[in-house]
Formats: sequence, structure tokens, C-alpha cells
Amino acid sequence: MNRQRILIIAPAWVGDLVISLSFINALKKIHKDSEIDLLVNDNLLDIAKYFSDVSNVIATHTKHGKLSLLYRISLGLKLRKKNYHYCYILTNSLKSSIIPFIAGIKHRISYLGEFRYGLVNRIIRKIDRKEGMANRYLNLINHRYKPEFRPNLASKINNTNILDKYDIKEKYIVFCPDAEYGPAKKWPIKKWIDLANSIHDDYQVVFVGIDGSITASTHKIKSHNYINLIGKTSLEDALIILSQSTCVVSNDSGLMHVAAALNRPVVGIYGSSSPEYTPPLIEKDKKVIMYEDLSCSPCFKRICPLEHMNCLENISVNSVRQSISKLIQ
Repeated sequence: MNRQRILIIAPAWVGDLVISLSFINALKKIHKDSEIDLLVNDNLLDIAKYFSDVSNVIATHTKHGKLSLLYRISLGLKLRKKNYHYCYILTNSLKSSIIPFIAGIKHRISYLGEFRYGLVNRIIRKIDRKEGMANRYLNLINHRYKPEFRPNLASKINNTNILDKYDIKEKYIVFCPDAEYGPAKKWPIKKWIDLANSIHDDYQVVFVGIDGSITASTHKIKSHNYINLIGKTSLEDALIILSQSTCVVSNDSGLMHVAAALNRPVVGIYGSSSPEYTPPLIEKDKKVIMYEDLSCSPCFKRICPLEHMNCLENISVNSVRQSISKLIQ
């Protein structure tokens, strides 16, 4: 009997990709002998290569939001040779469904998304956002999230030399002040600086991410026991740094979900997003969710439509500091 060949069109964001690992884990349990390939943006290869249930990771070289029609047609034609039986499209966009259509994959399974009639030929009814992103993916195979499907990258990472490379000490707490989605998910910079000043000198504070806007304020950190690696690491190096940390404090961002998949204690700070929709997928005793359940939240906007950012402003430095203490005691 021929092995089933399955292609998955991966999400384009770091956090969504990590959450989708729960779907991949479940799919592999259902189809134990299948060959599962993952089509992923090349900027996410540093994470995707650690997905052990994936047979082949195929990189795409498209920019986020760009149609790149000729490139997608060309890649689809190349993938015809793979003779995939199924394709699960984990994204909503019209352009993401072009490749499996051109590749001639018989079963193309997803939500309708951006008017993808014909491109998707097995349309699944959407579930409520409150059921969570993991369940949104798992619903494509009629499953619900279980702890056994939890994304787990912890056993895959093994490189202690990175700490020496960046002069990181043995005991450290990682701060992730980024949120690529937009400012409505970013705890204010001043609060990050005040939090760094409240951390005991026994722990080094390591800033990780890509948004350098906090760099101009790090001189206000009184302790010398910190290191700013914003914009200075590859995604894979950031992965390794997170994997060996004592605790991670992060906005609801890709690195927060990476930290959870690495089984690190996480303090997750939520603004315009919802901890019901994108929670860190980790045991309850290893996470603390900071979320102000205001009448206007979650709005899921990139920029606060009310221009007050109370969902983030109301989260105090002291409450986050206490949450760190709870996780590392």
C-alpha cells in the first residue's frame, strides 16, 4: 500500500507556526505511516527544521502580503512530481491556496478564507475564536486540543555554546518586548525598563527580539547585569537562548509561543489579543497570564482604536514581577 503523502501550507507568523505544531502532532498520530511535508516561508526555517514529525521542509521565498503569482505557479508545478494526496492549508489568504491547486493535489482542505472557491475543494466550517487557534487548526481534521498534542521543541535543542557567544550568564531571565503584529500588543517600554530594574542581581536580564525601539531606553537600567540582544541574534540563536533560560517574560508574540514549546516558564502579557485564542500551550503551573479583561478587549487591532492602551497600561510592573517570582521560586 502506498504511503499517504500530505502537504501542509504553514502559517506565516512565528507564533502561529509554533501553535500549528499541535495540528502536525495530531495528524501524525492519525496517519502514522504518512509522509508529511511542510511548506513554510524561508524566514521561519530556523524553527520548522526542529519539527520532528515533518518529513521534508520546503522553503518558499515570498514576501509577506505579496501575491508573487508567477513564483507560486512555478513552485506548484514543481510540486506536482510529489503526487500529494492531501493538502491542509493553515492560512486564510487566496494566494496561499494557489500552490496546492497548481500542484494538482486532489484534496485541498481549509476554511473558505478569501473567497477561495475551487482553490479549496473541502471547505470546513469555521469555529468560534474563543475555542483557540490550536483548535482552529485541529478542526480541519475533526479533533480538539489535548495535552498530548502540545508543541514540544525542548528535546530538539542542544547547543550550550550560544551562551558563551553572547556572554550570557548561567541564571538569566529573557525579556521579549516585541510584538510584530503592532503596538496594541506591546507593553510600554518604560514598564520593561522598570521591570528590569526590579529584578534581583542574581539573575541576568537578556532582551531578545527584533524591534530596537527599546534600545534607546536601556541606559535607564540601573543594574549592569543585563544584556541587550535586540536585533543581534538569528531566530535559531534566540531559540537556543530561550531554551536555557530560567523564565521568559513576553508580550503575546511569536517568541512567547516558542518559549512555551521549549517548556520554559512564561509570563505572557496580553493587550489587544486574547489569551483564550492564543494562549501559551504549556502546563498551567508553568505560565502566568497578564490580561486586563476590559469592556473593549480583546479588540484584535494593531493600534488601539480608543487611543488609551489601558489593556496594557493597567498591567503593573509589580504584578509582573510577582508573577516571575511565583514561577521561579
